[in-house]
Amino acid sequence: MKTAAIQHVPEQWPDILKWVASGEEVQMTDHDKVVAKLVPAAASRPDFVGRAKAIWGDNPPGKSLSAIVAEARGGER
Repeated sequence: MKTAAIQHVPEQWPDILKWVASGEEVQMTDHDKVVAKLVPAAASRPDFVGRAKAIWGDNPPGKSLSAIVAEARGGER
């Protein structure tokens, strides 16, 4: 979990939004005390294809991305 001091939030806001968009929770602190937490919006399903592409690119070794995603979903396509 990331932490941001409220005194630095205005200049850190673009980074904070990137952290949250990538799934990270961010605690906002004031004098080392947590005063708020910014969390990502709940997604309806995990982005298996996006995660796979981030790891292996468009051409993973061995199996196709669709086969990897189907296996991760328990065979659902």
